[in-house]
Amino acid sequence: MRAIPGVGLRRPILRPVLVAAAVLVVPLAGVPVAYAAQVVESVRPGDEARTEPYIVTLAPDADPERVMDETGVTKARYVYRSAVRGFAAELGAAQLAALRAHPAVVGVERDGRAVGAPVEGDGATGDR
Repeated sequence: MRAIPGVGLRRPILRPVLVAAAVLVVPLAGVPVAYAAQVVESVRPGDEARTEPYIVTLAPDADPERVMDETGVTKARYVYRSAVRGFAAELGAAQLAALRAHPAVVGVERDGRAVGAPVEGDGATGDR
């Protein structure tokens, strides 16, 4: 191997690093679309009209109204813009699949009641 002035040992290391990066990144490019296709295929006939409450979390720079328009969500119960970006809405199967495939969507979770563990004593001081 011929030495290149000013490069030193960095050149033999550069190629494997670039190949490893390409191997890790390229398969991830189609993940949202493939995932949405799986979700749509799992929807049973008659489920299109049924809706359930979900909370959708978006990327920090995403516009909730724009994502709603692009995914067919017409009405949100809440829109979040401060501590987190996102919205809560009743979603049907097609809307759910579209949201899961949208690049600005970070997470989609069913909304529900949270129940904590009971606290003994007064809880604030740990007294029993």
